[in-house]
Amino acid sequence: MYRALEESQWLYEHVLNEYQKQVVSETITEIDNKEKKYSLDAFWKVDEEIGGLGGYNLPKHPANNPFPYGIKRSIFRPLQYASSEMDIRDIRYGSRYVVQYAGMHLEATTRFYLIVNQKLRKLRNFNSTLGKVVHQLGQMQLLDKKTIESLYVFIKLFNKSKHEVNQDRARQRLFTVSDALVVYLTVRILGNRILQEIDPGELESTVEL
Repeated sequence: MYRALEESQWLYEHVLNEYQKQVVSETITEIDNKEKKYSLDAFWKVDEEIGGLGGYNLPKHPANNPFPYGIKRSIFRPLQYASSEMDIRDIRYGSRYVVQYAGMHLEATTRFYLIVNQKLRKLRNFNSTLGKVVHQLGQMQLLDKKTIESLYVFIKLFNKSKHEVNQDRARQRLFTVSDALVVYLTVRILGNRILQEIDPGELESTVEL
């Protein structure tokens, strides 16, 4: 993980379990050793073990959209785009976009979780940033402290993916394969943890965020 950003290293140490860390390391080696096409089979197996919907069972090509409308589109479409960057395009060139799309998934998930937990379902939360939503979730004590802490660390990476350019001459790109792999699994773990707290019936909503 020596090539990963500081925040990615923190997530690697505090969110991923030992098996997930091992597969991330093996996947990095697999990608480094292949000039062109690499295999993500072991990585998608880890994704599957997390549960819920993810890159392992969503169509890799964005043209094949299983959720053309509704809250599921807002929540899961970004994961489809992230997996496309990893499996169809090339994660070595799309690492920043993997982080961005992963963040969009987590942003929609946390927004909706906040909305369904507020009696009046305040409309202003439909456009709240991830940072503001996490702050509210923390104040309402809807998530445990470790999850909130992990979300705040991820927010730093999400903001970097949207606003910062690489100014480190020692790095070819701001985000590396290591960052993308760790961030994707982190977001899947945290996102699935939150989604399990939402009544499945709520996810049939036609609302889009």
